[in-house]
Amino acid sequence: MPCTKCENGKYKWGKTGECKYDSKEECEKANPKKYNKMKPTPLGKKSYEEYAKELKEYNLSSTKKFNFGLAQDLEKAVKKSEGLVKTSQKLIDKMEKAFKNYNDVRENTATKSKEIEKQISLNESKIKDAKTAAKELGVNIKDIKGVSVLEDSNNDLAREINLLDYPAIR
Repeated sequence: MPCTKCENGKYKWGKTGECKYDSKEECEKANPKKYNKMKPTPLGKKSYEEYAKELKEYNLSSTKKFNFGLAQDLEKAVKKSEGLVKTSQKLIDKMEKAFKNYNDVRENTATKSKEIEKQISLNESKIKDAKTAAKELGVNIKDIKGVSVLEDSNNDLAREINLLDYPAIR
C-alpha cells in the first residue's frame, strides 16, 4: 500500500496511517520494508479478461428467478394426487368386492330359480294327478284341501321366480 496524500497536504502510509509526512519521498523512506514487500493480491489465478470471458460463456450476468411458492404448490399437488390415487384404489377394491358378491348372488339366484321351476312343475303334476283322481272318484276338487293350498303355493313360487329375475319390481 503506497503513501497517499491527505486533505491537509501531508502524506500518510496506507489508508489508516497518520498524516505526518511532508512529502511522498519522506513517507516512502520511513516505510521502506513494508513498501518493497507489497504486491497486489490477485482475486484468483485468472486475469480480469479470463473472468469476463467466463462470465459471458456461462451467462452469469443474467439472473435466474425461481418461485419457491411454485415449488410448494407442486409439492401440495403431488400429495393431493397421491391421496386421490389411494382413495380411488380403495373404491376400486370395494367395487371389486361388490361385483364378486353380486356375481355370487346372481349364481345363487339362478340355482334357486331352477329349483323353484322344478318344484312348480312337480306341484303341477301332483295337482293334475289329484284332479284326475277326484274326477274318477266323483269328488269335487274343491273339497280336497291340499289341492287349493298347493295351487296357492305354486302362485307364490311363480311370483318369487319373477322377483328373483327382476328384483327391482318389488
